[in-house]
Amino acid sequence: MTSWRDGLGEAAQADLDRLLDRALTMARENLARASEFEPFAIVADGDGRVLGTDWDTRALGKHPDVDDVLAAALVQLRELSPTLRATALVTNTQLAKEKTAAVEVRLEHRQGAAIVVLLRYKRARFGPQIDFGALAAFPGTREIWA
Repeated sequence: MTSWRDGLGEAAQADLDRLLDRALTMARENLARASEFEPFAIVADGDGRVLGTDWDTRALGKHPDVDDVLAAALVQLRELSPTLRATALVTNTQLAKEKTAAVEVRLEHRQGAAIVVLLRYKRARFGPQIDFGALAAFPGTREIWA
């Protein structure tokens, strides 16, 4: 069985590993503070540094739809793509069939990798406890370097 790692060099693999680690850390921190979080992105720049990003959602209104926020983020990440090596777009999502929530991380590298990683979680009925499941990875769709 082939892995998404098979087609990437060590540097690209390291870029995606760093982005995934930082994305999951930030998502866990956000969930510890609130029941949901706004989508966010982190990137590896041309030197491989992991940086947070922000995008302008003013044109989307006061309470924009998550899909509209993601579309705006993709537009801006595409514009930045010549200066980037990799991106991670992170959302808090509901898995309807499984009746559970998950952190969704869409990773993409300019060398060709596109994967989606899910971290399922459940909140305790009482108290702040969050139980996280195992990571699951799936082939993704290239959206930045398409």
